[in-house]
Amino acid sequence: MEQKTKDIMEKIKATASIAAEAAGKAAEAAGKKAGEVMEITKLNLQIFDLNTEIEILYKEIGKMVYNTHAGQDVSAEELELKLNQLDEKREMAAAIKEKISERRTQNKCPNCGKECDKDDSFCRTCGAQL
Repeated sequence: MEQKTKDIMEKIKATASIAAEAAGKAAEAAGKKAGEVMEITKLNLQIFDLNTEIEILYKEIGKMVYNTHAGQDVSAEELELKLNQLDEKREMAAAIKEKISERRTQNKCPNCGKECDKDDSFCRTCGAQL
């Protein structure tokens, strides 16, 4: 009876060790995913700020164009400066969106639109090749 008890205890110990290792890996994966989500959130906030600045520039440029239409004197240099600022901010937003796309761990299936892991070769939902 003593040997059976020892065998059972060894099996319990081995199972507990495997479970602890799996829990550690799960916690590590969750931490990594949380870090990725936080980084993407920061990038999205940067895009939000840039979009706000872009909207302000659109308003200012629109006012300048209307003032020209209304016969008021508008500085061509100032208009050019605002247009260049607008181009820069739009490029910055596009670059940040590209960073977000690169960091995402999922892709959308071109066939059904469902989310799939980047490493998947085929969609888990419809089976289409990714």
